[in-house]
Order: sequence, then C-alpha cells, then structure tokens
Amino acid sequence: MSQPKLSLWQLFNMAVGFLGIQFAWSIQMGQMSGIYERLGATTEQISWFWIAGPITGMLVQPIVGNMSDHTWNRLGRRRPFFLVGAILASCALIVMPNSPSLWVAASLLWILDASINISMEPFRALVADLAPKEQRGTAYSFQSFAIGVGSVLSFGIGGIVLFKWIVETYGDKGTALLDFIHPVCPSSLHALFYIGALVLICCILWTIFTTKEYPPEDLAAFRVKSKKDNPVLKSFIETWRIILAMPQNMKRLCVVHALSWFALFCMFIFFSPMVASNVFKADPNTPFYDEGIAWASLCYLALNVVCFLASPIIGYLTQHFRKKTVHAVNLIIGAAGYLTLFYAESPVMAMAGMAVIGVSWASILSLPYAILSGTVPRERYGIFMGAFNIFICLPQIICSLVAGPLVSFLGGDKSNAMIMACIAFALAALFLKWVKEPKPGEQDAAHSQ
Repeated sequence: MSQPKLSLWQLFNMAVGFLGIQFAWSIQMGQMSGIYERLGATTEQISWFWIAGPITGMLVQPIVGNMSDHTWNRLGRRRPFFLVGAILASCALIVMPNSPSLWVAASLLWILDASINISMEPFRALVADLAPKEQRGTAYSFQSFAIGVGSVLSFGIGGIVLFKWIVETYGDKGTALLDFIHPVCPSSLHALFYIGALVLICCILWTIFTTKEYPPEDLAAFRVKSKKDNPVLKSFIETWRIILAMPQNMKRLCVVHALSWFALFCMFIFFSPMVASNVFKADPNTPFYDEGIAWASLCYLALNVVCFLASPIIGYLTQHFRKKTVHAVNLIIGAAGYLTLFYAESPVMAMAGMAVIGVSWASILSLPYAILSGTVPRERYGIFMGAFNIFICLPQIICSLVAGPLVSFLGGDKSNAMIMACIAFALAALFLKWVKEPKPGEQDAAHSQ
C-alpha cells in the first residue's frame, strides 16, 4: 500500500510525543548525578550508573522493535508501546526524587530508562510506517525539532529557574510561597520531576489520539504469523542476525552513528565539570564550582535552542541535497564546536561552542534515521531500528569505560575529552563518503550491499 502524503499538522502530531520523551531524558541528564551525590554516591559510582541507559537501550529496544512489528490491536501497531512506556516512566519520575537510598534511586533509573525506551523506539518506526519516502527527512526533522523543544523546556522551566525567580522577585513573600507548596513539592527538584511526568504522559497521549496507523494489508495472515512467532525470544536472535548480515550500506551508517554518539557521550560526561574547572577555575565543593555547573546547564539550553531552530532548516536542505551530504557538513560544524570548547576560557566562549554543536545534534537526531529508512525493508522497520540503536548504546558503554582513563592519561584535563569528540565527529563525517544514497528526486532503490 502506497503511503499518502502527510500534512505539516500530521507530521507535527507524530513528533509531539518525542517532546515529552526528551523532557524526561533531559531531567535525567541534568539531575541524576546530583541525586546520587546527595544520597552518598562516589564519583566512580556515578560514572558506572551512567551505563544504565545504554545497556537498557541495548536490551529493550530490539525486543520492543520486534514486538511492535508483530503487534496490531485497537490502538494500532506502535501506539500501544507509546502508552505503556509513558505510564511506567511517569511513575518512575514521580518516585525518583523521593528515593530514600542510593540503590533505590539506581534501580529507579533502570526502570525509567527501560520505560522511556519502550516509548521511544517505536516512534522512529512510526515515521517510516506512515510517511512516504520523500517526506521522511522532514518527518525526522520534526522529531529533532520536538526533541530540541523538550530539552529547552526541561532546562528552562525546571524548578531551578522558576523558583529562583520567585525568591529573587518577591523576597520573603517568595520564600513564604515556597514554604506553602512544600508539602507537595519539597524542592524545585521535586517540582521538575513531577512536571516531567505530566509533560511526558500528556505529549504521548497527544500523539496517540491524533495519529492514525494503517493495519497490515492482510490482517488475518498477519495475526496468524504473529501468533506463531515469539517476539521476545526471537528478538535477540533476529537482532544479532540482522547485525551480522545487515546490508553493507547499513554497516557504513552504523559506523557513522557510533562515532557520533561516542563524541556526544564524551560531552555528556565531561562538559559540566570541564566548565566548572577550566572556565570558572573552581575546585569542587566551592560556590564558584556550583556556578560553573549552573552555567553548563545554560550552555545545554543554548545547544537545544539551536537544535530546534536548525531542525526545519535541515529538513528543507534535504529536499535539495543528499541527506548524507547535509549530515556530513553538520558533523564538521560540530567538530568545530568541540574545538571551540577545548580552547574555551570564558563562559561566553563555552556557550558559543555548545550552540554550534546544536546544529550537529539536530542532524544526528534525524538524518541517520531518514537515510536508514531508504535502506531496509519497510515491513521490518521496527527490528531494524532497534538494531540500529544498538550503535547508539555500544559507543556510550565504550565511552563510559575508556574515556575517563584516556583523559587521566592525557593529564587529567577534561577539555581533552572535547578533542576526542572533535576527532570522532570528523571521522564520522569522513565515513559518510562511503554511504550510498540517491539524489533528491531520483527513484529510491533498495540497497542490498
């Protein structure tokens, strides 16, 4: 069945759920280390807890992708997973800031990561299910736009800014207001997690109720085949079979994606402490160090503002140039941003570097998936997307294990992680040279190489 062209409003509706997902991810990115520290975690423990996300993604995403390929019920194929994941993740967000111990918080993080992955993985496949090939670049750009908006909202309205503004504006009255709401939200941290749960579930429900999925052409045969399969058991076997026997073009794209995410994880782990120590010249447990961490949060805000501003521009460019060409240029721009961070000596320079990387961030969140969707069979998008996302998780695990020792070997200066990220982005752009893709307007062909 040919896919009808979608209106901009339909593309928007499909992407709204991703806004809520990214809101939740941004809360985790910005707040989990602080929660762990308050509960007594050491620096080594915090770095290991960061591995929870990629390991969970490797385990959950192939299973969910394959299960969604084999599902059809009243809600459709992908939407049942949106709903289940959103409910579980919202519950984890509500409980997280009330964790009584370190290991409760660590366990909740695994639940949160798994739940968000349940919702997130089918979103990529949904675009490939519903959008015609000529609109997929635009559709995935809408998703990266929603991701940027979700991150901006999370960093912008997350408790710290809102409640600090109340206190500074109203003085003692503001403090009294904080005391008044304390029984519900004991701190701005609690408020942020509660708002995150509400935003996540509302955004997912928006997409569920505004997006229509199409049933398989032969629904009876589809259900018979699905009953014979065991999606959970077969997911691991089929995923690794796909990885070992994937088309040559997909292998090349996986290398690009893995290098890109290695670079991003270097930033996630080291950027905030780098700003505090290198830009603010502060030692831990000092007020200036806290200011540096706060400024790093504003830099992440700048990155995500640029991300959602750049997303529609990237979508427009893919209509006139090859997606791989646009992506390569964006990765080179990001490499320049990392180089700026390496030399950053002022807060403004650090923010400028992160803003430049926002262009690459928008591109990474959309164009590899748009390129992949023209490489794999349409009826198996879910499992192929799950396999592809393993090459997001593996480089994060590798980065968690090797980046710290490498930074220490290079003298302990955390800015060296930015050089590692710069090199990884440059190599990713170079490897795109060998990824095959037709020019816009040419008839897409299935790539079996």
